[in-house]
Amino acid sequence: MAFEAEGRGSLFLLIRGGRLRRRSIPALDGKGMSEIFIFATLTDAEIIRSWINSDPDIAWLVKVGQDGCRYKWQAVSELPVLHEQRYALWHIKSGPLNIPSGSPNVPDAHVANPFQGWSQTLEDSSAQAPWFGGNLPGPYSLNLRPSGHENDWPIGMSQFYWAADHFKLIGKGAHPEAKRWWAKLRRFISKSSIQIPGPGLSPTHRLRAYAFPDALVQIRNAI
Repeated sequence: MAFEAEGRGSLFLLIRGGRLRRRSIPALDGKGMSEIFIFATLTDAEIIRSWINSDPDIAWLVKVGQDGCRYKWQAVSELPVLHEQRYALWHIKSGPLNIPSGSPNVPDAHVANPFQGWSQTLEDSSAQAPWFGGNLPGPYSLNLRPSGHENDWPIGMSQFYWAADHFKLIGKGAHPEAKRWWAKLRRFISKSSIQIPGPGLSPTHRLRAYAFPDALVQIRNAI
């Protein structure tokens, strides 16, 4: 299932010693990050994977190599299976991806051809998706974690999230085509699932959940 929410928190940026560091910054325009919290098993994830694979405007950004903190990333049109991890999704029509330079005094470079891949050095050796620095609002993210637990439910909460127009006041607003695709994603989730209250929430709470079929069975069996 999935919650729809607007977070007012923070995200992003900076860099030290040639390696990227994440840093919280305040909301810049009063609008929050766009989030859709989903509950889906790995069986349900096949529905999501198939739908995204079929969209020619979207590419998965995946790790194809790693040596310590040095990563090789590549855009691919399709994935054969989804695992429990974080994924980045690039809306191709939104424009090029950036390679953060590692210095606030050096402009970022564009990834010449994401489908041919690019390299990046990060702070740790456990990254599952690329870091884009000032490439705001950046690609969409999917954090898939079905094996966790939420309250008494035997399934973890996963999440789609995106900066959208959160950084519009600094000239980093979302591309109109990217906003249309985000709305398309919400419609797909709504049509592919059943809307019910989330764990621990009353039936009248404004945050609603959309249960994908297999997750719904597990949740109902646990209630």
